Amino acid sequence: MTSLVFDSREAGTPEQVWDAAWPPRLATLAGPRREDRLLVLVAHPDDETLGAGGLIAAAAAAGAAVTIVVASDGEASHPNSVTHSQTQLAEIRRAEVVRAVGRLHPHVRLEFLGLPDSELTSHVDELATRVSGHAGEATLLLTPWSGDRHPDHAACAAAGARLAQAQGIEHWQFPIWAWHWATPESPQFLPHRALRRLCLDESALAAKLEAIAAHRSQHSPLSSMPGDEAVLTASMLAHFQRPYEVFVTAEGAPASSAAYFDDLYQQDRDPWGLRDRFYERRKRDLLLASLPRKRFRRAFEPGCAIGELTAALAPRCDQIVAWDGARVAVEQTAARIGQLPVSTRVSVECARIPARWPDGAFDLIVLSEVGYYCLDMQALKRCVDRSLTADGVLIACHWRRDAPDHPATAPAVHGALGEGLANIVAHREADFLLDVWTRDGTSVAAAEGII
Repeated sequence: MTSLVFDSREAGTPEQVWDAAWPPRLATLAGPRREDRLLVLVAHPDDETLGAGGLIAAAAAAGAAVTIVVASDGEASHPNSVTHSQTQLAEIRRAEVVRAVGRLHPHVRLEFLGLPDSELTSHVDELATRVSGHAGEATLLLTPWSGDRHPDHAACAAAGARLAQAQGIEHWQFPIWAWHWATPESPQFLPHRALRRLCLDESALAAKLEAIAAHRSQHSPLSSMPGDEAVLTASMLAHFQRPYEVFVTAEGAPASSAAYFDDLYQQDRDPWGLRDRFYERRKRDLLLASLPRKRFRRAFEPGCAIGELTAALAPRCDQIVAWDGARVAVEQTAARIGQLPVSTRVSVECARIPARWPDGAFDLIVLSEVGYYCLDMQALKRCVDRSLTADGVLIACHWRRDAPDHPATAPAVHGALGEGLANIVAHREADFLLDVWTRDGTSVAAAEGII
């Protein structure tokens, strides 16, 4: 089961804080029109109501068509329940979403995919494929937000982004859990032009509140037994009782987008202190020391940032392909490599993974602080497996502490990358994970004939 990167049991940010800070900052969106055709792809029953229930109700009032696709049945909402099995919870939650969307839109088209709750990161391709028929008819696609810090939400956002690009339709995303763990000044919400506010009239808000009430299993205890507590507390529900809804529109810059990193580099040409921080220098040294061979023929380093790790790898590689999605970072890497007195061939390019991947094979792939920005982890894994040579080495290093701009966690990234490979280095610290995998699992001592 995929781990969340927030604790829903914590108090979270009070709605009063959001209400005092946000409405004046957000530009407004126009409501739906009769000719609009909305497609709402959500991870769990109740996501559609919490994040976009008012919009769906407004679409009903305007006469616009709405299709809602629910990826999972939400059967993992109470993993410690001793009174309800996952099969029972799935039945309950399907019935609840039918009642809820009936209060929002009397003619809604509702489809259940039945994919495993908490495991949607492994089903992004299937999500996109199974929803593609509906996307061809839609004028607006809505999903949970990629930056919500819930992997299932990120998976729906990834599938939605792929479909929106393929079909040429607008894609709006709605935060859900971000209202709990973030604050109005959280960096992933800046600049505020990234978000838009849809004002709800009394009728749309009333319909949304009725729909929220229909999801009883989420805001009321299943029983008095431990493990059956409500998932959505009163303070959490307050975020969805506003007379408006907030959407990340096409102009937004979630952490999975190139625009997000462009904004970072505009503010600071070395936003993570890669040149000066002892933490970063030490981490690079550990990564280099973990490589199980002296030299490599061809290395790939996506997310090269300003080129500090690229420069450190250069003396040990015949050739390096270094990519980054931010043009300022690419320019700095090229300048950094130009200062090196080595013969290594380094090609630097502005490109993002896993949407693109370089041709050819690599006997070294370095994923340092980049994997948790990839929304489609399975696509990343396929690219790695396809291009890693028989004697190839995959090394990954990722920050493991709480990070609001990471759509996935370090354990989730390393768990996906290591599937089917042999782990020969597993370094764990409070701050980061560092793993090295090969295809055959031969240790350094064995490779050198010591054992």
